[in-house]
Amino acid sequence: MRQILFAGAGHASLIALDILSRRGLPASFTLVSSGTTTHYSGMVPGHIEGIYGADAMTIALPPFCARAGVRFISADLLGLGGGIAHTTAGALPYDDLVLNLGAIAHRPGPLAHPRAIPAKPFPALMAGLSEAAGAKTFAVVGGGAAGVEVALALAASGRTVRLIERGNQILPTFPNRFRRLVARHLARRGVTVETGAAVEDVGATDLLLRGARVPADAVLAFTGAAPPPLVADLPLLRADDGFLAIDAGFQTSNPSVLAVGDVATNIPDPRPKAGVFAVRQGPLLAQTIEARVKGAPPPHHRIQRRGLVLLSTGARSAVGTRNGLTLEGRALWRLKDRLDRAFVTRFLP
Repeated sequence: MRQILFAGAGHASLIALDILSRRGLPASFTLVSSGTTTHYSGMVPGHIEGIYGADAMTIALPPFCARAGVRFISADLLGLGGGIAHTTAGALPYDDLVLNLGAIAHRPGPLAHPRAIPAKPFPALMAGLSEAAGAKTFAVVGGGAAGVEVALALAASGRTVRLIERGNQILPTFPNRFRRLVARHLARRGVTVETGAAVEDVGATDLLLRGARVPADAVLAFTGAAPPPLVADLPLLRADDGFLAIDAGFQTSNPSVLAVGDVATNIPDPRPKAGVFAVRQGPLLAQTIEARVKGAPPPHHRIQRRGLVLLSTGARSAVGTRNGLTLEGRALWRLKDRLDRAFVTRFLP
C-alpha cells in the first residue's frame, strides 16, 4: 500500500485529505502537524470584533483524521533524506510527501522588534492579539488585504488605529473602485492611513514614523511572507524568493515530494501568499495524489487568479470583488460568514 505523508495541516492539505478519504484508494495517509489544532485565518477579523470565539475558527485535527481514516501524529518536521521524514516523533518513511509548512511574517528592519506582532504563523498572531487585548492604540503595518481588514476590525471594536503602508497606495493589486470603497470605510472608522511611509523604530509605547514619534500600544506586522527557517535546510530547490520551487503540478525538485500553500512558489505562474489560493489548491492536490496512486500521468493545474474576494469592513459589512465587479454591504458580509463557517464545519467530526 502506497504511503502518503502530509507534513503540515494547511488549508490545501485538509481539503485534499477530506476529498481523498472518499476515494477508496489503495493508499495509507498520515498527517504530521506540530499541534493538535489548526485555524481558519479568514475569521480573524471577526474574532477581533468579538463576532467569533476562538472555537468557531478552530479545527481539531485528531477527530478530523479519525473520521477521514488518516493517521495523525503531533510532531515537528526536522528534515528529509532518502524517503524518510525525520520528525520529533521519529523517522517516518513515505512514498509521496506533501509539504504544507506555511510561512512566517517578513519583518524587515525595526519590525524585527519583539513588540511587533507577526501576522504569521497563526499561533504567534493569536498569542500577540491576546497579549494586546487591553491596548488602546494600534499600528498596523502593511496595506494589503489582511492588514486593511484587521485595521478595520480593530477600529470597529473601539481601538484607535493607524494603518501604515510604505508603498504609494493600499491594496495596490485591487480594482480602483474596490480601493475607493475600502478607503471610505477606513475614513468612517477613523483609521489614520499613512502611505509612502516606513517604520523607522519601534519603541516601548510608540513608533518612529517620518521622523516623529506616534503612539502605538501594539504594533502588528502585516508586511508579507518569508519562508520558515526549515526550508533552507531541506534538500530541495528554492525559488528566488526563498520558498520551495514547484511547477504547475506542485512538484518540487524531488520526484517524491510535493509542496503547496505559502511554503511554495510556482515558478512559471506564481500567486500571492494568501489563504484564498491555498483553498483553491486543495481539490487540485487531491487530483494529483489520486493520479500518483493510480499510476496516471500527473495533471497540471492553473490556479484561478480572479476569484471572489470578500473583505470585511467591520460591523458585519463587507466589500467584494470578482471579475471587475465590485459591491459592498451587509449581504456580502453574510455571504462571507456562511462561507467561512462552512469551511470550518467541513472538517468537524
